[in-house]
Amino acid sequence: MHAPATPFLRIALAAVALAAALLPAGCASGPRHLEMVPDMARVWPVPPDPPRIAYLHQIRVPADVGVREGLGARIAAVFTGRQRPPEVEEPIGLYADPDGWLLVADPGLQVVHIFNLKQGTYAQAFELPGGRLASPVGVALDPERGWVFVADSIHNQLFVFDTTGHYVGRFGEGLLRVSGLAWDRDRRRLLAADTGHHRVVVFDPDGHQTAAFGERGDGPGQLNFPTNVAVAPGGTIYVSDSLNFRVAVFDPDFRPVRQIGHLGAVVGSFSKPKGVAVDADGRLYVVDGIYDVVQLFDSEGQLLMFFGGSGSQPGHFWLPAGVAVAGRDIFVADTRNRRVQVFRLLSTGDAPGAEPDAGPAGGTAKEPAEAPPAGHAGA
Repeated sequence: MHAPATPFLRIALAAVALAAALLPAGCASGPRHLEMVPDMARVWPVPPDPPRIAYLHQIRVPADVGVREGLGARIAAVFTGRQRPPEVEEPIGLYADPDGWLLVADPGLQVVHIFNLKQGTYAQAFELPGGRLASPVGVALDPERGWVFVADSIHNQLFVFDTTGHYVGRFGEGLLRVSGLAWDRDRRRLLAADTGHHRVVVFDPDGHQTAAFGERGDGPGQLNFPTNVAVAPGGTIYVSDSLNFRVAVFDPDFRPVRQIGHLGAVVGSFSKPKGVAVDADGRLYVVDGIYDVVQLFDSEGQLLMFFGGSGSQPGHFWLPAGVAVAGRDIFVADTRNRRVQVFRLLSTGDAPGAEPDAGPAGGTAKEPAEAPPAGHAGA
């Protein structure tokens, strides 16, 4: 039998309950928009070439993007014994958009971090009926409904949460090692990399499968352990075809268009292509998890430049995974450094691809530069 609660304990428990009621999803007080200024001492390419990408910031904890804990959350922390705010542990999949949403799939913590950089809020998604997420590796958002889609590679299913972290539902039975997700806003459909089945599966907004494309192989339209998906503004689909060491390109009707890259040790080729993203101007961003760089290509697959390099300093990566683009800001999941790094594409006149003869940073279109060795910031 439990001893009766003392008056102090009753007051403490009431304070905790009040804090929980005030902050049901773990959100911090706000709004507080954080202005990030480019660090012009960390740019790519390096001088004397004109800078095109600059380092901005890193995100490890909610405070890094201006999120502040409210009084209720601080009171709750005292009585629950929480010593520090939640930290990004193992960022893999990313989603970002101009409305300020930044989603970080973190299988290390078994959560999805839900930031809104404009509203200054933070929440976590992880609770399932009778359990929790096991290995969230892919994320996407339907902004019209505020639904957060999560790919879990252990549960082999897709889960849906709202932007406060509350569970909505699940779908996608029969997937095998599902990984990257992409939301096609114009066609209102979700694309999922069904890695173990060497294909991409397409779902309607309510989770019903409507199509699938790809099969194992190395020919046009074939895939070999695809891991990530991105959709360009015009509907072109880019698939990180990881063990074919390339990015496979499909039209909106899933017909193969081209392949970008191949296995190699120079920029423009890949050792471990992972995250893919496309900006509003059609530039393609591809993470190489072995060379610790992000490579940029135009819409025709021509190399423009690369940035990053191996290390733990700002602007360097250690086994990066995901990438997302929102406006001119580029977010990179720097997995083993346990952070998300943010970069900015500089003014349009200096942006990669703005000049017809612009070749890759550190080389030319005709003579590609070697992939950067460890510790070298791709210049």
